[in-house]
Amino acid sequence: MPNKHNLATVAELKEKLSRAQLLLIGEYRGLTVAEMSELRKAVRPTNAEVVVAKNTLTKIAAQEAGLQDLDDLLGGPIALTIAYDDPVATAKALNDYLKNAKKAMPIRGGLLGQTRLRGEDLERVASTPSREQSLARILGGVNAPASRIVGALNGVMRNIAYIMAQVGEGKGKAGGAAAEA
Repeated sequence: MPNKHNLATVAELKEKLSRAQLLLIGEYRGLTVAEMSELRKAVRPTNAEVVVAKNTLTKIAAQEAGLQDLDDLLGGPIALTIAYDDPVATAKALNDYLKNAKKAMPIRGGLLGQTRLRGEDLERVASTPSREQSLARILGGVNAPASRIVGALNGVMRNIAYIMAQVGEGKGKAGGAAAEA
């Protein structure tokens, strides 16, 4: 019979895992409390969190949340990095932290949406453009033809204004010459 604390933990993990855009499972063996706090602080600005959970409870919560193929990643002391918004920003923050950390925290793998990741995929995810960068590229591509059209129309209008100014100056000179004669 499961106790109330474990049931509450499974419910909380299920809720977090069901909202996860990115889930990374790493082994935190050897990390101090201070280093885990630094890791949590590193990913917090990206709307992500690092959770230490029991493997059995994580398996149950993952199954209830509909996440498959995680059983082989669970075992030993694990930490779950869960990103709720931008998975790329979280992957970058985690990757930067791991590069600068004194002790390594091996990433076993995880999920990006429903796609299974291996541990070495973290760097690949971290190197992809962020959501904002991707949107800027798309908007730049959409905006470029419009900018060229506006530039071309401005050039035509400028040429027409120049021609009209020349014609106006010519008529003024021709009208003045006719009056003198």
